Amino acid sequence: MKTTRFQLLHRMMLFAAIISAICCIGCADIDDIFNNIDEPSNGDSNGVDNQSIIADMPIAEIEVLLAESDPVQVTVQVNGWLPDSCTEHHETHLTQEGNTITIQITTIRPKDFACATVVTEYQERVSIGTLPAGDYKVIVNDVEAQFRVD
Repeated sequence: MKTTRFQLLHRMMLFAAIISAICCIGCADIDDIFNNIDEPSNGDSNGVDNQSIIADMPIAEIEVLLAESDPVQVTVQVNGWLPDSCTEHHETHLTQEGNTITIQITTIRPKDFACATVVTEYQERVSIGTLPAGDYKVIVNDVEAQFRVD
C-alpha cells in the first residue's frame, strides 16, 4: 500500500507535536508544579463556587524595579507559571506591614476536571507605588527579595 503525501504530512505533524510535548514537559520541574497546587477551596465571598480550586500561583522569580524618578516608583516584576490548560490567574493582593510588602497571587481552576498538563509562563508587573527611604522586603507567595530605597 502506497503512502500518500497527505498521510506522510499527517505523520510528520503528529511526530512534531509529540516531540514538542516532550520538550515542554522537560522544561518544568513537575514536583514543584504539583507541590504548589493547594487543596480545593470551599468557595469564598468573591463568588467562587465549590466547583473551583483556588491555589497560590507557583512563582519562578521576582525582580524589584526602581524607577529613576522623584519620588522613586517601585514595581515588582513577577515571573511564574500556570500548571495546566485549565488554570487561570485568579487574584493579586498587595499588603504592607512596616517595611515588609506581601503580594499574594492566586490561580483558579475547575475541580474534578481533566486538563492537559501544559505549563504556561505567566508574567505580571505589580505597582507598589512610592516608598520612603529605607530597606524593604517583598514576598510574592513563597519567593522573597530585599531592596533599598534611597
